[in-house]
Amino acid sequence: MEETIDKKSILSYLCDYKEWTVFLKRFILLIVLAIVAFVLWFFPISLIVAPFYSITTDKVPTVKIYKNLVGKTTTDALKSGLQNLLDEGLVTNFVGVRTWIDNKYYEQVGKIEMYRIGLYTLENNLARNRGTGGANEHIVQARSDVYADFRIPMFTSYSTRVKEAISNIDIYLKQLKEDKDKSMADKRAVFIVNSDNLAVALDRLKQQLQTNLMLKTTFTTQDDKFYRIKGNLIAMYYILKGIEYDFKSKMVDKTSYEENFIPMMNLLKQAIAQNHIVVLESLGHLSKLVKDASLISQKLAELRDKLRNG
Repeated sequence: MEETIDKKSILSYLCDYKEWTVFLKRFILLIVLAIVAFVLWFFPISLIVAPFYSITTDKVPTVKIYKNLVGKTTTDALKSGLQNLLDEGLVTNFVGVRTWIDNKYYEQVGKIEMYRIGLYTLENNLARNRGTGGANEHIVQARSDVYADFRIPMFTSYSTRVKEAISNIDIYLKQLKEDKDKSMADKRAVFIVNSDNLAVALDRLKQQLQTNLMLKTTFTTQDDKFYRIKGNLIAMYYILKGIEYDFKSKMVDKTSYEENFIPMMNLLKQAIAQNHIVVLESLGHLSKLVKDASLISQKLAELRDKLRNG
């Protein structure tokens, strides 16, 4: 009897016109409040916040040297670059902020593009165990976590993905240390130091840089290309400084260290130091960076060829 009464009361409540009216009014109010909050965030709040996320880089980073483990310097340099992205605050999907001032956004896009290439070369060349024929699973996962789809406006936490990539790199480095003295067939993690691997890695970096150098621009996108190229160069500096320690002897053997690598790194420093309040091609800002980046690309090609051919 009581169950029948309860069912009737529930049905009468669900069919109550007044209750549905109250519900719809509150639901519409919530939607209106969400729209108002988004509009207020987009303007003017994000316009006020944007300058705090607009400072770009004009100094080269310091890379730690690890003498007791081959490959750690190169890998940790790449990891440090990713950590620096988190420390400075990712704005890749920061709706509103990147709309008003997008210099930092495009610089970070350029960095992420190059770090992804760095992880790709680890996965397929530098950290690939030819004895077992497989890539390290944690480097594979790290590479998949650093991806280049920057057009998704919301609902994608790039910070979380980058943190996961860093965690996977740490696991790889731990395995590299633990397996240092094991036979090649038993190693979970390796780092192969040879001239051919380095040549392939440099060629990949060069291809990524060339891709952005070839971007077409309009008056409104000149600064986008400027900072995207600059982001490429900053990330490349991290990677190459790590490579310098682990592969220096190989470059010396090929007479390419003093003749090619050092001049290229000096050019990188000069290019990264270029910073402008407003990028104007009428003052030659973009063309100068493109010229310097093209020289760096040429130096990469020369170094690559020397490593391949001796």
